Amino acid sequence: MSIPTSCRALAFDPESTEFDLRELPMRPLRRGEILARVSLSAICGSDLHTIRGRRDPGGPIVLGHEICGTVAALGEGVEADSLGAPLGAGDRVTWGIAASCGRCFYCARGLPQKCARLFKYGHETIDGDTPLSGGFAEYCYLVPGTPVYRLSDGLSDRLAVFANCSLATMQAAVRMAQVTPGDGVLIQGAGLVGLCAAALCAHRGAEPVVLLDPREERIALAQDFGASHITDPGEAGDDLVSELHDATDGGRGFDVAIEACGAPSALRTGVEALRIGGTYLLAGCVYPGATAEIDLQRLTTRLLRLQGLHNYTPLDLQEALRFLEHGRHRFAFARVVREVFPLDQIAAALDLMESDPSVLRVALRP
Repeated sequence: MSIPTSCRALAFDPESTEFDLRELPMRPLRRGEILARVSLSAICGSDLHTIRGRRDPGGPIVLGHEICGTVAALGEGVEADSLGAPLGAGDRVTWGIAASCGRCFYCARGLPQKCARLFKYGHETIDGDTPLSGGFAEYCYLVPGTPVYRLSDGLSDRLAVFANCSLATMQAAVRMAQVTPGDGVLIQGAGLVGLCAAALCAHRGAEPVVLLDPREERIALAQDFGASHITDPGEAGDDLVSELHDATDGGRGFDVAIEACGAPSALRTGVEALRIGGTYLLAGCVYPGATAEIDLQRLTTRLLRLQGLHNYTPLDLQEALRFLEHGRHRFAFARVVREVFPLDQIAAALDLMESDPSVLRVALRP
């Protein structure tokens, strides 16, 4: 394929907080790169953090990191995906949220998502070396070090588009928390991240899987994603922790709690709901200034483990895609993407996502 000289892309300016649909130049494909034509890109909650000014990427940027697409061209030296499956033009693929070097201090210690030379899709400014690195554009360059996986025919674009963020991140959560059959799991937040966590825990045989969320629209979805108990924390009031303990075996508390709501105030409830020796995993507070108070005596004397999670490893994305293949019929993943918009209707897409709590995702189709 001959590479076009330019393509349409939505550039977001953090200073004006406005989108500009423009033509961005395309460069020749380098060794080890893949050029993907974007099929679908979902609007993630972390995109909203940037759009609403809760974090500053430092310059105009092409957002979008929940992406799937088709191979448009392969750079020199690229013949297969990260699992060794042959790659060719037209193959459907998804890819990890980040590319890593594989050699630095963090990569050598199993933390490639914190690589010293990390490259993150949907997070790089357009004045950088690879401006077309977000999903809100017709094309995206996949740089060396990116985990890339072919998609099976059983996974449509709408099913696969969120796998490389929400689902893969929660796959990392259940791995790190070591969720096993019979574990009681508390999940705080019934956004897509929390619902993915519920489905993954239910798939592993956790019981009960209790999901907390104050929004009726999200509570209505939770059972279809594997939650065995759903609670509105506001209705329980001061009795919330007692009610949560009562839901567990012997009233001892949860083996695992997962914070997936982005609310620092959830920390106290999550910690108090754990059994002795339990694990609390925080995944939602990814913006600056998310502070909370905690009684360290409880952490110390109850032998609790507090674990932060940000992004995931390539193995987590592999496992997330395998899970989606088997779990797409059991859980309501087909309902995740409510509507699809063209690039020039970004305002309507954002309005729908932010005005209707029952909407988990909307997506852009460049």
